[in-house]
Amino acid sequence: MNKKIILILFFIFLLTGCYDNKELNEIAILTATEIEKVDDQYVVKSQVVNPQAPDKTTITQSPFIIYTGTGKTIQEAYRNTTTESPKFLYSNHMQILIINEKIAKENISEVIDFYIRNPAIRTDFYVLIGKNENILDIITPIESLSSSSIKETLENNKKYLGSSATVTFDEFVNMYLNKNLEIALPSIEIINHDEEGEKLENTEESQVKSKYKLGNIAIFKDNKLQGYLTKDESITYNILKNNIQNTILTYECEDKKYITIEIIKSSASTKITNKEITIDINMSGNINESHCNIDIKEKDNIKKIEKLFENKLEESIQKDINNIRNNYNSDIFNFLDTIYKYDYNTYQNIKNNWYEETYKKIKVNINTNISIITKGNILEVIDEKN
Repeated sequence: MNKKIILILFFIFLLTGCYDNKELNEIAILTATEIEKVDDQYVVKSQVVNPQAPDKTTITQSPFIIYTGTGKTIQEAYRNTTTESPKFLYSNHMQILIINEKIAKENISEVIDFYIRNPAIRTDFYVLIGKNENILDIITPIESLSSSSIKETLENNKKYLGSSATVTFDEFVNMYLNKNLEIALPSIEIINHDEEGEKLENTEESQVKSKYKLGNIAIFKDNKLQGYLTKDESITYNILKNNIQNTILTYECEDKKYITIEIIKSSASTKITNKEITIDINMSGNINESHCNIDIKEKDNIKKIEKLFENKLEESIQKDINNIRNNYNSDIFNFLDTIYKYDYNTYQNIKNNWYEETYKKIKVNINTNISIITKGNILEVIDEKN
């Protein structure tokens, strides 16, 4: 190759680069965003890492800084944070997006539109519904209450309880775009209590006594927030959506005496059988606690316990499904999408009047199979000496 050509290519390579490249000392690392709406204005709160914070955080020196911007659009509100922030907000490390419930009740389309169109933002962050305003303002003063803490709490809840959920922005968009699906998102709220347990107003003085709490599943219909499931309904939702990694089931085995099984494996499948919804649930777990006088050395007694839990679980899931259908008329269980996949002809006939004529009436059959793997280290109930 001609030496001149090589030389030209070498200089072209040196001159290339990203048009929007930023030096490290010019950026602020964005970890969480909270979007609210006041009148017709969006209010965007951006939580960024404070590089000047000491190792041991105090109330006066937080590891995070909150910048606030207001605008007629989300983009304008974001850009107006430059009146407070001396640095460019770098969003590729964002972990949490909190959408205030007032926006969620109106329509979340504009929020989705902004993040879909923004190529500079990764879409693997978690999305939550905020039941309070100014959540990030309250969280900031305490080191353990960061965006990472919220993320870890979501993931631990999914792993060990199942009353909340983890929903990435990509999954959120999929629920939004698929006309057969309804949106369901985790929620978060701030609780302020004084030493006597009384609720405090949301003020600077009360921030140090505040804590956040994951709420139950927020349920939507036609992209608008309708309300929140109960704890039991949220667990039922996660069981049917295969979001459960680990949870506990507790049922009464004798009068005011209970037995608890820790579920360590769970799978659910939904299909259409004779134009009815059939849900098959398979679980396995361990007996973690028993107050009942049951000799679990006997295989027949283990079978009885398994049957007890199967019957109780079927009853509770059936009740929760019916309550959600009657109270919200929202198909968060994706029954219509299941019909679309398994019986397209039926789907074509019912899709236009799904909620008006079919959703509340369609029969749902629940089949459960629970296997007890281990019984613990003792075989009989511990009781007081006579």
